Amino acid sequence: MASRLFKSGSGLALIVPKKMAERYHLVPGVRMEVIATDDGLFLHPIDVAPWFSIEWEKALDAVVQRHRTALEHLND
Repeated sequence: MASRLFKSGSGLALIVPKKMAERYHLVPGVRMEVIATDDGLFLHPIDVAPWFSIEWEKALDAVVQRHRTALEHLND
């Protein structure tokens, strides 16, 4: 995915698309570690809850889908 940099104060800023930010639980104020590698830059959120992972999110989505009717009744 391509994104443009823009000037922000004495540095540069990058816009993270909304869907990607939501998927990785990024919100304003989350600190990001920037790691330089031979292949380029790697961005890693350091203020996101340590329990979060894409695998965990997929498993949770599967459970919610499987038990949606029961969860909806509990919500009433």
